[in-house]
Amino acid sequence: MLNSPLQLRLWLVQLALLMLLADAFVLWSLGIYAMLLLAKLPQLFSPQPQSLRPVWSLTLSNVMATLIVTALLLFNLSGGLLHLMIHFLLLAAILRLLGFRSNDLADFRQLNWVHYFLIACCFILNQSLAMALLNFALLLLQLSCHYLGFAASNSRLPLNHALKLSLWFVPLWLGLFLVFPRLSPLWQLPISQQASTGLGDELNPGSIEQLVESDELAFRVEFNGARPGAAELYWRARIYDQFDGRSWRRSDRAEPASFAGLRAPPALTLSYRLVAEPHQQRHLFSLGIPLQVPGDLRLNTLGLLSTRQPLSQRTSFSLTSALLPLPAEPALAQYLALPDGNPQTRALAAKLANEAQSPQALVALIGQHLQQGYRYTLTPPLLTGEQIDQFLFESQAGFCSHYASASSFILRAAGVPSRIVGGYLGGEWRDNGSYLQVRQRDAHAWVEYLQDGQWRRFDPTLMVEPDRLHSTLDQLLSAAELLRLQGNWAQRMDWSKRLLQQLEDLDYYWSRWVLGFDTDRQQDLLTTLKQWLQQLQQLDWRFLLQLLLLTLTLPLLWLAFHRWQQKRRQPIPQWLQQQLQPFARKAPELTMQQFFRQLAELFPQAKAEISAVDDSYQRLMFAEETTVLPQLKRQTKQLRQALRRPT
Repeated sequence: MLNSPLQLRLWLVQLALLMLLADAFVLWSLGIYAMLLLAKLPQLFSPQPQSLRPVWSLTLSNVMATLIVTALLLFNLSGGLLHLMIHFLLLAAILRLLGFRSNDLADFRQLNWVHYFLIACCFILNQSLAMALLNFALLLLQLSCHYLGFAASNSRLPLNHALKLSLWFVPLWLGLFLVFPRLSPLWQLPISQQASTGLGDELNPGSIEQLVESDELAFRVEFNGARPGAAELYWRARIYDQFDGRSWRRSDRAEPASFAGLRAPPALTLSYRLVAEPHQQRHLFSLGIPLQVPGDLRLNTLGLLSTRQPLSQRTSFSLTSALLPLPAEPALAQYLALPDGNPQTRALAAKLANEAQSPQALVALIGQHLQQGYRYTLTPPLLTGEQIDQFLFESQAGFCSHYASASSFILRAAGVPSRIVGGYLGGEWRDNGSYLQVRQRDAHAWVEYLQDGQWRRFDPTLMVEPDRLHSTLDQLLSAAELLRLQGNWAQRMDWSKRLLQQLEDLDYYWSRWVLGFDTDRQQDLLTTLKQWLQQLQQLDWRFLLQLLLLTLTLPLLWLAFHRWQQKRRQPIPQWLQQQLQPFARKAPELTMQQFFRQLAELFPQAKAEISAVDDSYQRLMFAEETTVLPQLKRQTKQLRQALRRPT
């Protein structure tokens, strides 16, 4: 029955859907939908009877739907097909609830299925473990609403029934998850309304410093085999090759490439699986030169990976990389271009170039120069005007982006092609070294320079702070800088840190085993299952028959035992009603004594047996004579026989 309590629960389902699907909405549409939900509250809490409460007319709902749909089509076309469909479905559901009456069972059926589809859309937009748990809780609430809509008016919220119903479907869900084909999506997920995170298209003296203030996850990695050393954990993500005197920018000159034919020794080859967090950009992360790349990712001549669409959901993929220098592309002029200015740095570059016999020797001289009084700090002085000159000859204090920018400038001024690489360095090994966790605070910038037709890595920050390679950022910063990073009280408390780490471990394994169950893993599972079946065929058929009978018998025995236990624990009034149900049904408002009187009027030939059962029942229930229970069961059996006698 569609009474007010049930409609309140349906309203709660829609409110939860609006919150969980917020990423699909722009601010103005989110506000309109929230106001429509608020418009339902006067109906839900009206003092008038259910049948007299005002509801939205069909005309008003159609006018409102036309206005909102027109606005969505005019101003939200960039949101994508999926987001637009979510808008339409949730709008239809809210307007339908606003026009609900107590006898709209047909509309109630349609609303249920729209809710189920929208719950599935929540998981399409966000597949984290927390979202999965919230979706399951929301599913239980929706199942209870579905049940109550067709139950008697005095039914209570059967959350236990909803939970049992959901658990019955677990084997089906698990089976479909394991064997259902991994099809390509019917649509591309649109660009999220959230702001992008991580490394941007520009690198300036303050960009990395802003990133390291964030404790957000960037990605997590699990290696196949031995884990690499700290010196190999340079995660490449961006190449910055254009300098305007203040900022470094990336160019779009890279062409698609493949390095599958590159031969690398096994000791310099790494296989790993990476779970990247959504950052609303296309770039991804990899070590060295990616050799084997999934088909839905792109690899360019710079050795960088990217997705076809901005990464708006958590993504898992497997890679194989070679820890070798990257071959240089033919066009190198852009790696020597510099703007005018910074005369002191140019003079230093000319001096070092005269002393060096090779690019490698020049890099060594730059490193020696940076070891003379420079400081590694998260809060360097503000640079204006000739920034490279001010940094090298005045402030001599900076973060990794300062040292990478100055070193690349010196190399170019000395005639050596160079560029800045933006990415991440190191990470934190978790769960006894099972996987590596990399956060935004691990963001780093270093230099690649040309030597013998190959791009060689040079990290000038290590010349100033050698411990950056093996230590965390917390161990390197001053007390004031560390307090600035750990401004959140929860991050400073040991117990909350441990709790958050445990939750992050659970979330990672959820991503690893559930979200990472792709086509390759499914094929491996099916191949293993096929091999197991082939081995079974070689066994004796008599043994297989016995195994099958045992498999079928055990559940039946368990079910019979479970029902027997239920009967033993069944309350006496319910047991009596069940025994007498074939002859007369007890009305809910009647007591058992009134029911016995009614039964005596219907079956006068069994008055003596009914009186005996009534007497034993009263003694058992009110005098608490537990010894009378076997007598009551024997008398009930005699009563059933008497009720079958003709009058």
